[in-house]
Amino acid sequence: MNTLANHGYIPRNGIASFEDVLTGIEEVNAADTTSRSNLTVEIQKAFNDPDFTLHFAPDVFILSYPIQKLANGNQFINKISIGGVSEIVPPLPYGIDGPAVQGIAKHGRVEGDASLSRSDVFIGDNRNFNQTLFNEDLTVLAQFGDDGPDGPATVFNLQTLIALKKQNLESDQALNPEFAVPTRRLLAAYEASDFFFDPKTSVDNRDSVLSIFANGTTGQVTKRIVSSFVMNQTFPDNWFRASAPVLPSPLTAQIAGALPEWVAGHNENGVFVADTPVPAPFNVSLGCSAYWDQLVNGTPGTLVNTTGVFKQNVEFLTGLMFNASGCAEPVAPAGPTNI
Repeated sequence: MNTLANHGYIPRNGIASFEDVLTGIEEVNAADTTSRSNLTVEIQKAFNDPDFTLHFAPDVFILSYPIQKLANGNQFINKISIGGVSEIVPPLPYGIDGPAVQGIAKHGRVEGDASLSRSDVFIGDNRNFNQTLFNEDLTVLAQFGDDGPDGPATVFNLQTLIALKKQNLESDQALNPEFAVPTRRLLAAYEASDFFFDPKTSVDNRDSVLSIFANGTTGQVTKRIVSSFVMNQTFPDNWFRASAPVLPSPLTAQIAGALPEWVAGHNENGVFVADTPVPAPFNVSLGCSAYWDQLVNGTPGTLVNTTGVFKQNVEFLTGLMFNASGCAEPVAPAGPTNI
């Protein structure tokens, strides 16, 4: 998001609408002429914008942006801050979620512990880049990465990402007495790896990368590319978007499968304790469980009492989440307010 704003693909002030984010992602990722039509119509109806057209595969953002918008944005005026509180994004009508809209950076509802490049909020600054953490990530890359155009062990692969996530979880659990990875956060932590690597594709008969960060000319995500995106929040030199649509991969399930010891949970007196399991029928998959957790625990329950356009926007966003969740039945927002 910061890279998109820094280059003007979404508003540079960091205050974006749903359409801003979709078109920004479209500009920097591949187009898909087959899967856009239904969502385009839904967006046109939901936000009364008959001229809006979507040209890329929606799956890449389908769970992330609607979740952020519901949890930390103003659904009534269709705006969200990609940082913290902003006077440009007013409180929800009648203050139904407190005196301020918190923005994407607010800890708890979506943003959480075990980041690749930001501190846990209890430990330090959870909003800005942490060079020490990133150096630790690069140490893991040097141990497990593939050789590439930038030198030995500079290309991210599946083994690297599994080791990175294991390191992030173990280190933060040990250092943060308030460490917590509810189901929604655990899924998000694993899904972040989709930016780096997609095992479905191959170049020169080897596993390689087709992802948000991948250079479309090589299909690889390298140390140089990630450093530019994550540390400098700019597009790397000689970087080109993918030539094919960036779609979901089985990577999240593979990382979760490689780390079976990690379940949703939190620290109590320095000891990691598993959370109460997600109830049936929402426990059929990590994705469905995270959907339930996000709506029940991470989205203000007062949103169910909205009316008119406000209600339409809420139902549109929750509908996108449900359609992407793999669940058999939907869930209504039921989380606490003003947090």
